[in-house]
Amino acid sequence: MDAVWSIAGHDPFTAAGIQADLRVAWHLGATLRTVIACFTAQNQTAMPLCEAVPDAWFNAQWQALAQVEAPRAIKLGLLAEPHILKELGARLGSLSDCPVICDPVLAASSGRDWGGRDLLSAYREYIFPRVSLLTPNRPEAERFLGYALDSDEALKRAGEEFRSWGVKAVLIKGGHGSGSRVVDYFDDGTRAFWLQSDRKSGSYRGTGCSLSTAIACLMADGLSLREAVVRAHALLQGALRTSTSIEPQFLDWTAPAAPLGRLSYQPYFPDLSFPAIDSIGFYPVVPDLAWLKRLLPTGIKTIQLRLKDKSRLLCGREIAEANALCRRADVRLFVNDYWQIACAEGVYGVHLGQEDLDALSPLQIEEIRRAGLRLGLSTHSFEEAARALSLRPSYIAFGPIFATTCKSMQFGPQGLDRISHWKKLCAGIPLVAIGGLKLEHAAQALALGADGVAVVSDVLAHSTPEQRTKDWLRLFP
Repeated sequence: MDAVWSIAGHDPFTAAGIQADLRVAWHLGATLRTVIACFTAQNQTAMPLCEAVPDAWFNAQWQALAQVEAPRAIKLGLLAEPHILKELGARLGSLSDCPVICDPVLAASSGRDWGGRDLLSAYREYIFPRVSLLTPNRPEAERFLGYALDSDEALKRAGEEFRSWGVKAVLIKGGHGSGSRVVDYFDDGTRAFWLQSDRKSGSYRGTGCSLSTAIACLMADGLSLREAVVRAHALLQGALRTSTSIEPQFLDWTAPAAPLGRLSYQPYFPDLSFPAIDSIGFYPVVPDLAWLKRLLPTGIKTIQLRLKDKSRLLCGREIAEANALCRRADVRLFVNDYWQIACAEGVYGVHLGQEDLDALSPLQIEEIRRAGLRLGLSTHSFEEAARALSLRPSYIAFGPIFATTCKSMQFGPQGLDRISHWKKLCAGIPLVAIGGLKLEHAAQALALGADGVAVVSDVLAHSTPEQRTKDWLRLFP
């Protein structure tokens, strides 16, 4: 059985530590084993006692688990003494393929502090070289680093410094900050990002424990580190949103899925919102003007023109003619990629893939919005969807639902069942399902919450494309 091991402290009040970890794992359907590293006496206001277990007790717990299984992921929580860190570091060295998520608890919410110089040094010497992800809050990160994280440049420097100590990735949490938004910073040495969510009022215990455990459970279930961080961030926000405002404030992990946080690859979250689109329905995607002309008489209401391998001059001519034809037919035209031509011609909307989005500056994105164009964005993962949400587009395309030959697939087929889940994550923005969909899938896609179905080969490769289009249209009032 695949299991996550939590090596952390025991909280008799059950709001934090291993008890919080157990609640999170149960909610996520994960199997959690526990190794108690510290015993505490605490409640929601005080921690009069915190003691690490003797080495013999620690080793016996570890051996009892190791005799029957290897962990799929490990979460580290309260480790209050250097001797526990030394013992643990030696054991982690034998589990080179197991992700280790470390939440370095240096002080209690009630004020008790055990993060002395010896403990900090022990983390760096014994634990950091084996950590897949370190999840300090800002005060904890500042204790390790010795300087204030009071700017975006300081955060970037912090990420680099933690990684220079052997940590593979770091997530510096912003919950202890001020303001109406919580911003977390993630750096894995490839592409750093910021995650933003609305700040919830109140003070809650066990948030750091819960977040790191959620990440470990999601990785044990097969998500990549980046995907697990984005998803766990949203899960924690959902728990905070519905938790009681009366002490003791336990996190409510029975809450429905919350929308993903907003993700940016720059320390900048534009205050944008693109024009809404009332309905999408059947959404054919065609490769040239000739195909567009064939489908216009069928009664379609929306179409995407995806021009590839043509000169910019020819693309400009085809887009201009397509726009004129669609205006006369009262059809909404989305142009793929060529946003500058789309703005110049005043088309209805533009559709961008993630690579197209990478090529745009914030000013260019603002130019599309000011031109009044609707914006559709392709997404294939939690990270890409969270990035799309930061721009508040007119719709989010999600896929591929099934395997497709239209383009190379970095991400595997998502399946129809995930449409309803994805719909809840997209914060009320219309969702378009795309990728290998056929007419027989349409009813189920709509029932699961899709606001539109984008189709390529089921029309273009059909023996009678015009009739196939009409068959699709019958499903959409």
